[in-house]
Amino acid sequence: MTFRFESESVLRWSDVDRAGVLNNAVYLTLLEEARFAYFGELGLLEGDDFPFLLGETCVRFLRPGRAGMRVVIRARTLRIGTKSLEMAYEIEHGGEPLASAVATLVWVGRAGTSCAVPAAARAAIATFEDLSDEPAGAPGRSLPASP
Repeated sequence: MTFRFESESVLRWSDVDRAGVLNNAVYLTLLEEARFAYFGELGLLEGDDFPFLLGETCVRFLRPGRAGMRVVIRARTLRIGTKSLEMAYEIEHGGEPLASAVATLVWVGRAGTSCAVPAAARAAIATFEDLSDEPAGAPGRSLPASP
């Protein structure tokens, strides 16, 4: 899978658990930070207002992360539906995968209820990702295969 977006983060001492490995909840924070940077780069955020809510996330843990590691988080939109999108992620350190994930984001209006993905957002994402015009109801993708 080709990723056109990536961000970096350094794992902190406070991110690891008693066993000295990255706490599982921190992986979700890394995904959220990458997601924020991804949509910010596409010009789809106004301040710190997220136009979507997380509907589902599935993470496959492949190797333990440790304090001090500099990790790369890659993000990609797989599919744009009528009111939601699916994204895939990879987290790696030194070329070695630590985790892969998929997430479903539900687009929301100011009232916090689901609404159609705006045409401008759809166009910006599709152009950046070079997505074909697949039908809005096309089935999603499963979690990326482990290496």
